[in-house]
Amino acid sequence: MKKNQWPKAASVRIYLEECKMFKTYNIISVLLDYPSQELFDSLPEVMDETVGDGLLFDEDLQLMKNFVDYASSFKTLHDWQAAYTQLFDTATKTNLYLFDVVYGTSTDRGQAMVDLKEEYLKAGLMPPVDELPDYLPMYLQYVAMQPSIEECHEALVDIHGVLKAMDEKFLKAEHPYEPLIAILVNNS
Repeated sequence: MKKNQWPKAASVRIYLEECKMFKTYNIISVLLDYPSQELFDSLPEVMDETVGDGLLFDEDLQLMKNFVDYASSFKTLHDWQAAYTQLFDTATKTNLYLFDVVYGTSTDRGQAMVDLKEEYLKAGLMPPVDELPDYLPMYLQYVAMQPSIEECHEALVDIHGVLKAMDEKFLKAEHPYEPLIAILVNNS
């Protein structure tokens, strides 16, 4: 994998070893993305890696554990992928696109996408051509690339309102990925 290339559900282990970033945001990014075999196989390591990073307090660690327990409850990767597809590909109110919350279908969304992509490029993150820049897992990779924890926090603060609105929708839908969104709200 090229340095600073979007991992697209890469192995938690391999990606974290290759990148010198804040692990917790990488982990949440990968967990929010479409499940891969490598991710499924490395689920037992998620809590150790998250605790080792030291960014989350007890409440957020419990939320992470709740999600890992959910993901680990699937007998096969295919079962998890089917559930993910059902949750995200068929639901319009609970998706992972930041600007969908802010702009909906407004034409302003296009310029915001261009501006965000430019931010990624300035930071050295090369977004894939087949994914929109406002995809939350991609934004979390950007957050994780910040040179300090303060700058990570600032990048999350920038989208706090969006995260809060997402969390409210996920809570209302009793969405199993809500604990991950709640962690982001709590840290923004």
